[in-house]
Amino acid sequence: QAGAPPAVPSGEPPAKRLKTDGAPVPPAPPSATPMPPPGLPAPPGMAVAPSQNETLSESDFIATLPNPDEVPICIRVPHDPSNVGWNFNGQTIDIIIKATTKIKDLKGMLKDQLGGMPTNKMQLKHPSTGFMNKDGLSLAHFNVGPMTTLDLVPKTRGGRK
Repeated sequence: QAGAPPAVPSGEPPAKRLKTDGAPVPPAPPSATPMPPPGLPAPPGMAVAPSQNETLSESDFIATLPNPDEVPICIRVPHDPSNVGWNFNGQTIDIIIKATTKIKDLKGMLKDQLGGMPTNKMQLKHPSTGFMNKDGLSLAHFNVGPMTTLDLVPKTRGGRK
């Protein structure tokens, strides 16, 4: 029969069939390494496009700073009158520190300004990378640059109420 589609081999779904109408199959266009679709992880060996949220290594980030010894940052403190001893008045604390300052040292500087709030009750949140939970790492590790505003969040225990 002329014009009839070729018979489908048994056990093979129609979507897996190759074109067999005799037309030449065009070659794949020459291109760079294909990128994975957005939102999906890349399979091993596939190139990944750098994202905006990707952080630089600590040394690379320090190299981008004009003056790594004087990095002005802002700490946004929440307004929370429930803890009277801590100065949670919704203020912003401006600090000039070195890029190599450890998170635990920054929390120690904030402790005096916050009415003696224990450093183990403080969490700092970066706007793009999220919570900075490792106190032994430096600000440069988290890519905290000049005029970055960090949010101070008190650690709370327990689940939902």
